[in-house]
Amino acid sequence: MLVLLWILIFVCHVAFGFYFFHGLEAPPELEFLYRAAFVCAVVWWLRADERHSAVTPMYCQGMLVGIGWLIIIPYHLLKTRGVRGLIPLLALMLSPIAGRIASVFVYLALPN
Repeated sequence: MLVLLWILIFVCHVAFGFYFFHGLEAPPELEFLYRAAFVCAVVWWLRADERHSAVTPMYCQGMLVGIGWLIIIPYHLLKTRGVRGLIPLLALMLSPIAGRIASVFVYLALPN
């Protein structure tokens, strides 16, 4: 499930970068869908991860993730995986950067 979260972040940031390099503003629908899909993906990942670890489930996961995802994701990764949780956390942090870099290559590859 965590790989799907990385893919979601990467693809959305490629789209945002594509709009940026063409001098356009990203449509609000794209931003809304990205935010909704991000919260849903994190909640699904947390639910799938609860089955494999001894972490107690949170109450009202959607609300907590929607508000505090910046704290919940690193805490959960470090709590369930220990120091090895830094690797997926680093990958999550580098995924938007990789998406923007990929959008530069897409922009340069397409004829203007």
